[in-house]
Amino acid sequence: MKRLLVLILAIAATGSAWAEGGTEGKAILDFAVPPNQLHPARLVELDGENINAPITKTSFWVEPGEHTITVTAAISDRMRVGTINVERKTDPGTVTIVVEAGKRYKIAAQVTDERGSWEPVIWKEEDLK
Repeated sequence: MKRLLVLILAIAATGSAWAEGGTEGKAILDFAVPPNQLHPARLVELDGENINAPITKTSFWVEPGEHTITVTAAISDRMRVGTINVERKTDPGTVTIVVEAGKRYKIAAQVTDERGSWEPVIWKEEDLK
């Protein structure tokens, strides 16, 4: 019985790595909450494949190399331009990034002008521990 419990705990501890196809030598694209000057982004497409993940999933393991990502921006506040309220752009933004194994790339949306245009940005890169 004790061996069975140990086996179950070992499987549970590595289950998420198996679900991602193993994480050795990979990188993470991280869409967790960014600092105040940036806006949250959500991954909707990776290398031409739609990402159908729960809204609570913010990290995605990827192979090292070049990737094309498409994100949407969660920009809900309004900007005032003159006397007209303009809703900020929330169309998907597509960029190509190069990632290295063993790194975490934190990604967000950055507003680029007073009209509310935005672009995806990597706001922090860090080593995985």
